[in-house]
Amino acid sequence: MLALKKQDIITILTHISRKDMNKQELLHILSDEIPNLNHVIDYLLSEEIILNNEGTFSITEKGLKKARHLYEKPPHLREKIKTKFTKRRGLIQLAILQLLKEEPRHGYQVMKLLEERSEGFYSPSAGTIYPALQDLFEKGLISVDEQADKKVYTLNHDGLEFLSDIVHNEDEVFWEEWSLRLMWKQSKEAELLREEMAKFQLEFQYAMRSVLQDPSLAFELVSIIKNGRNELINWSEKLVIKKTSISEGGTSSSTDG
Repeated sequence: MLALKKQDIITILTHISRKDMNKQELLHILSDEIPNLNHVIDYLLSEEIILNNEGTFSITEKGLKKARHLYEKPPHLREKIKTKFTKRRGLIQLAILQLLKEEPRHGYQVMKLLEERSEGFYSPSAGTIYPALQDLFEKGLISVDEQADKKVYTLNHDGLEFLSDIVHNEDEVFWEEWSLRLMWKQSKEAELLREEMAKFQLEFQYAMRSVLQDPSLAFELVSIIKNGRNELINWSEKLVIKKTSISEGGTSSSTDG
């Protein structure tokens, strides 16, 4: 079995992420660049990194994740980073601290209350909540008290200070916004944005390969990025103007009435 090159996989995924294409198109574009192209395609299909839909290839969600991981630091470096900086889901940890601010609780209570406060949009698992609690304990934000066969978690002084610095809303507002953020993360619109951002990252990294070989190309790439950023700025400013116009129109109507 031929060894697969990381760059070959990235190159194929980059082209398929731009548009769905059939095998003949891929062969026409990449056969000179990737000698064992058929072999790599077969591998990507077998691993469900790309999908063959009636002869047309498209990149899957797994494929986008695969591409992102290929661009990240090597596994041995990632492990080294993880030992120094443990990554947990900040949104969930913040909610745990907010729950413990109300009163001390054990892990099962935290799980049930998070599901309740999310209004069903989040179903916590022990595999998520207990590591998050342990992480908060190691950071010195909560205390643990062994009671019978249960660990009871309490927000300590440092945890309260930390929470006060981040959360400035009333409790009711906090849970309302927290639930909305969870709802957004699971929405179709959020999924579309994540997918496009993943494709953008893939395209950027692919372009950077050319810049590394010829640094003078950096100016062209900067120009492309600036154009995209300016489009976002213009879009945001139009939204502000639109909202202001609607707001002023509503105020005017109520005044006239």
